[in-house]
Amino acid sequence: MGIKNNLILLKEYMKIALASAMEYRFNFVLQSITMMLNDAIWILFWWIFFSRFNVVNGWQLKELLMLYAVVTFSYGFSGFLFGNHHNIANIIAEGKLDFYLGLPKSELFHLLISRSSAFSFGDAIFGLVLGIISFSIWQWPLFLLLITIAAVISISFAVIVGSLAFYWGNAEETARTLNFGMLSFAIYPLPIFKGFVRVLILTIIPAGFIGGIPVELLKNFSWQWLGLSILVAIIFFTVAIYVFRKGLKKYESGNLINVRV
Repeated sequence: MGIKNNLILLKEYMKIALASAMEYRFNFVLQSITMMLNDAIWILFWWIFFSRFNVVNGWQLKELLMLYAVVTFSYGFSGFLFGNHHNIANIIAEGKLDFYLGLPKSELFHLLISRSSAFSFGDAIFGLVLGIISFSIWQWPLFLLLITIAAVISISFAVIVGSLAFYWGNAEETARTLNFGMLSFAIYPLPIFKGFVRVLILTIIPAGFIGGIPVELLKNFSWQWLGLSILVAIIFFTVAIYVFRKGLKKYESGNLINVRV
């Protein structure tokens, strides 16, 4: 299925998502506001923290606002357009993948876009507001590029860990834990991580490229780190497609039998 057809399919799903949001607008607005309030509580926490400790390894409240702008906008963007990326393990385990296999569409792309989250929309709006507060006009092109890179990495990582269900059967809890771990690492200042943990979040669990590295690039631009960020996104994107397609052969062959207890 070509890129043009994928974009048309995405457009149609966005129409459905928006129509659903308008039909149940109270719930949609409530969920969006709930997520924005949740994000605001974290900002309040850090505001209190930095009112007592002005600088943490070179980071101040300004850098934290930049960090949350990148993370919430990229996660909101991911969840609104590709809302099923955190549900892959559950969909596989419950046999719901059959629906996507029976249609003449790209299975993974169709799976990812077939759900949209109102909570993610709240994240995206919150991140947009923080971006307006935190960045100057000349930083916005780089900001938009970095959130795109961050979104690709976070979605790809979710696909990889979700695809473990092809091999392990019921892997929902493992996928949920790893996805939550990624987000948990991403929302903390990069300089506080040292040694093995720092290596971990810049390699296997690439949370540093979702939050900390984009902030460093927005503060002090480096072609080397931008290139590395793009390379990491390409690697995880490629691995995600490979792992999913490899697992799909197991699913199609009937080797995967799930028993829900």
